[in-house]
Amino acid sequence: MAHQAPNVTAQDRDQLGPQRGVSYENGMDRLDRGRLRSLLLLASFCLVSVSVVPFPAEVREFSTIYRIEIAGDGLVTWTVEHRFYLKTQQDEEYFQEYISEFEPRKADYLEEFSSKMERLVERASIITGRSMSARNFDISLGVVDTATGKYGVIKYRFDWAGFARLEGEKMIIGDVFEGGLFLSKDEALIIRYPNDYTVDTVLPSSDEARQYELIWYGLRDFGSGEPRVVLQKKPAFPIALPITWIGAGIVVLAVLVVVALSLRRSRRPTRLRVREEVGEFIGSDTDRIIELLKLAGGALYQSEIVKKTGFSKSKTSALLNSMEGEGTIERIRKGRKNLVKLKTAR
Repeated sequence: MAHQAPNVTAQDRDQLGPQRGVSYENGMDRLDRGRLRSLLLLASFCLVSVSVVPFPAEVREFSTIYRIEIAGDGLVTWTVEHRFYLKTQQDEEYFQEYISEFEPRKADYLEEFSSKMERLVERASIITGRSMSARNFDISLGVVDTATGKYGVIKYRFDWAGFARLEGEKMIIGDVFEGGLFLSKDEALIIRYPNDYTVDTVLPSSDEARQYELIWYGLRDFGSGEPRVVLQKKPAFPIALPITWIGAGIVVLAVLVVVALSLRRSRRPTRLRVREEVGEFIGSDTDRIIELLKLAGGALYQSEIVKKTGFSKSKTSALLNSMEGEGTIERIRKGRKNLVKLKTAR
């Protein structure tokens, strides 16, 4: 979207600095004071020009990205990035020469930039009634090589304390945009929020949403107080439990584990209990049966003896016949089963 070139005074030219081959009425000034002077629109003042460094006259194609990176305490980092597409080797040489001319005057441009932003933040503080401050100003220039080609980049950056409004576990962004916000063609706004917050409300809906980022593209004319983003703090735990409950739960869990282990041990086969209580038994097969009978209280069914000793049925029957003949045990018929009873203590 084209912007009408504003009137430029001699004082404006002095502030912007001399440029080679620049026509302020037809070129540079139109780019600087028209397209990119819409960082914020507040009700109490008109369009605010972020750019204080004059754009290189030889490079015409550019885009602008506004980034607002939110910290958890209401502080945000504003970054305004102007990208110029360097089509040819000559474009790159022009931009490198431009960087060389910029460096000696960087302090002057930085002072002007910080002064503008401090006035902006001061007015926003008056409008919102919230304490605010601006700090950590920086301007940087460079050339980046991407998959789509080379770009000359002018980047402005500063921290804005108090930009977001805090309400309990919520963080609200947007009240500084009392007069709305305007994005020209080839401009984009990116709001990045902390990973310990979730998005509760976005007005208007973003054109794109990435992980922890909301993105709007121009042309777009936001309404008053927009864009508005409400963030909700994530809970520290899925379910918040009092410390005393957590401690009690640990104690109960420990008791249940002990009880379960005790029951499991008590249900182990007698054959294993023999090994645990008297060690690996060394002796005759008949002595082993006698030990089993003692551990069982003096009596076991014959089928249980087979099961616990691991002997075959025929071997068990032969051993019991011999023991019964010696008078060591007696067998009593109980239905289809034989109950083996120890007769003499050994």
